[in-house]
Amino acid sequence: MQNIKILLSCAFLSISLSVYSISDNSRNDTLIFPSKAIGSDLTLPEIEETIHKLNSDRKVKAKDLDEERLNWLIHQSERLNYSKGIAVTKDLLGVIMRDHSEFAKAIELHQSALAKAGNDTVILLNILNNLGVVYRRLDKPRIALDYHMQALKIAENYKDMPDVAFRSLCIALNSIGNINLTLNQPQKALEVFNQSLLYEQQRNNDLGIAINYENIGLAYQLLGKPDVALSYFQKSLQHNKKINSVIGQSICYNSIGDIFLLKDKPYEALSSYKTALSLSSKTNDEYHISQAHANLGRTYLKIGNLKEALPQIVIFNEIAKKTESGTLLAESYKLLSTYYEKLGDYEKAYSNFRTSVQFNDSIINDRNTRYLTDMQVIYEAEKKQQQIEILTKENKIKSQRAVSYLLIALLIILFGIAIFFNQKKKTNKEKIDLEMKLFRSMMNPHFIFNALGSIQSFLYKNESQKAASYLSSFSKLTRSILKNSTKELIPLEEEISTLRNYMEIEQMRQRESFSYEIITEDDLEQDFIFVPPMMLQPFVENAIHHGLKEMQNKTGRIEIRISQHDKYVRFIISDNGMGINAPKPENSSTEHKSMGIDIFRKRIKLIKRKYKKSINFEIIDLSELKSDQTGTKVTIDFPIIEPND
Repeated sequence: MQNIKILLSCAFLSISLSVYSISDNSRNDTLIFPSKAIGSDLTLPEIEETIHKLNSDRKVKAKDLDEERLNWLIHQSERLNYSKGIAVTKDLLGVIMRDHSEFAKAIELHQSALAKAGNDTVILLNILNNLGVVYRRLDKPRIALDYHMQALKIAENYKDMPDVAFRSLCIALNSIGNINLTLNQPQKALEVFNQSLLYEQQRNNDLGIAINYENIGLAYQLLGKPDVALSYFQKSLQHNKKINSVIGQSICYNSIGDIFLLKDKPYEALSSYKTALSLSSKTNDEYHISQAHANLGRTYLKIGNLKEALPQIVIFNEIAKKTESGTLLAESYKLLSTYYEKLGDYEKAYSNFRTSVQFNDSIINDRNTRYLTDMQVIYEAEKKQQQIEILTKENKIKSQRAVSYLLIALLIILFGIAIFFNQKKKTNKEKIDLEMKLFRSMMNPHFIFNALGSIQSFLYKNESQKAASYLSSFSKLTRSILKNSTKELIPLEEEISTLRNYMEIEQMRQRESFSYEIITEDDLEQDFIFVPPMMLQPFVENAIHHGLKEMQNKTGRIEIRISQHDKYVRFIISDNGMGINAPKPENSSTEHKSMGIDIFRKRIKLIKRKYKKSINFEIIDLSELKSDQTGTKVTIDFPIIEPND
């Protein structure tokens, strides 16, 4: 039962003695607020001076620090949009709400203060630690630990104001130690308390020393060393009397009474507990008042005085219900169970015991223990990592010259590799360009050979006028071909113009034996679409010289459709000739077979290699689609390519 008692005590102990405890009745005549009537407006300098006082230790002894004045100062700070004033006053008001056991209001005020704190490290440290205290009193050690660990990390890295950092560091360490006690890990708690005590002794802070002596005593009590614990409680009491801390003295008398009770000296314990109740009643702090009532009720039960025990336990239970503290509720129902058991009312004894177990199980569990261990491991790992980083920086400074040489050598190697691959890429590109120029040179003479044959045909038939007209058109076409012979890509508009010129020449040569039509969509961007020069000509040539060759009465027809899609342009060249699957006439000469299509296939392979884009190409006989149709259909899906791709 003593272990449970210690866990109960540490749930709401040490931070209430910190510089942020403003319920203590040990104030002198120190004044903080301006001597104006509450409700009147304050100037910004007046608010700033008041906030400066509230940020110092003077507030602990101020006699005019109360809820009404803090609300007034909050309103004045909000009126002038003074964020620092809002943060400090709401945080202090949250402490008052906490001491009155109004924890929901306290959390709301602290969170609101946190939102206004900005980058002010001092205010952040105070708010984070105060949030941790509230959640500790609500028996939520995991959340409490989060806030205290945040404060601890900030304090350890805060160099601008060492005294503030030390104070916040000690508060955070103290809270973490108490959480260890709550989770029944006294050895870990003892290590943290001793570290905090060392810091407080360096600062000659009697308040902090008193807190840590009390907490170290609790740890030794939980370790089963009551005599050692008593010596630390007595040391704490001396320091609390020195600074006239009423709450501190009350806690010490409660702890000393616990040792007397443990040593089977109940009447000495009663004396200590009554002194503790007398002191705590002056503070209006219900936590410490409830602790004194609980201790008196427990002691009266031990000596068999049930009549005196019940009122003390009932008051304890009522305060526990009011505060909704799981720890206090668990212990109060446990005491009620013991009372009814001694009274002989076993039904009520069992009912209260079961309620106590339910509250207790929700507080101390393996999950919280694992969480605490994990958080501490992470914190220690981070500290070690910081030390490693410092050593690493020192080593880097010592070996800076060697590292510089190594980096220079590495850069030279990387630069050489980059030049090598760039040269290799450039060589491959030049090879592709040369190959494409070669195929263009193969295409142009091939077409020119066929065109000159047409002119020769007119001259043989003594049609000199047509020959002259034909020659004029051919010259125009030749200039266009020569102009584009050095270009890899040309605008679609030029390709269509060249193709139309070529088909007009072929019409003249074939005595108007066929008709043609080039159909383009209205939204086709001919100026911004680029294709290889003479890309479509081989297929038109093939249709004229092979597909339409045997047709009579000028019934041959060639249709070219061009449409633009999202990532490509589609070209469809169709004719109504005999089709690619039709048997070739016996007198057909291979000399007239077009070389253009073979060249086209090789050209698209090179384009795929260079631009990394696919080109779809298909030739079908229309009779395969409908048996009553003849002719050939060529479909080319050419990707949209920019000249500088």
